[in-house]
Amino acid sequence: MHQKSPELTSLTLPIIDLIHAETLTEFITFWSKKYAYGEEDDYKLVHKESLSKEELRTLYVWKNGMKLSNKKAKSFEAKILSKLDVINSLKAQTEVDLNGFRKEFDHISAVWQIFLLHIIHPKTYPIYDQHVHRAYRYMKGQSYQEINARMSKAKKLAFYFDEYLPFIESIWVSNLREMDKAFFAFGQFLNVGKNVVPFDSYEEG
Repeated sequence: MHQKSPELTSLTLPIIDLIHAETLTEFITFWSKKYAYGEEDDYKLVHKESLSKEELRTLYVWKNGMKLSNKKAKSFEAKILSKLDVINSLKAQTEVDLNGFRKEFDHISAVWQIFLLHIIHPKTYPIYDQHVHRAYRYMKGQSYQEINARMSKAKKLAFYFDEYLPFIESIWVSNLREMDKAFFAFGQFLNVGKNVVPFDSYEEG
């Protein structure tokens, strides 16, 4: 459960344009409005109590931002869609056994693995991608220039489970999806003009 902590004490929020966000709430309100990804109705499938094969496929196409390549489609079919019963069983549980989940789905890429965890419990586990990683690092006053295709799967998972998720659990956010949008939009902003190859693009799934 998120613990109420409306004032940010561990992040240094940037002054960009004319916005000076002194709290996480202000930051989310401002940057979530800058979010643009598309097909939000497809994303809303995460809130269903159970998913069909086609619905699960639709969610991964949404996350991919386009139709899955043949290689990614084969990986999705073999590593994720084949375990639909397991996924729906986990969605029905109040809490996820993270150790069990990670063993079950350790063979898929970091971003896809974390997105699956989000699909299972969207109100507990935030979405993760290069933009979220970049935004968080920037606001912690840490280097974010290395957020690119060279990052290993182990580093991405370590960041999410050992740093980002504990941060999420230590604060109170009334709408985790709006926070996802804000971090995504801000991370994109930081990367404008950098021409950095996104690490998602090299992942097979």
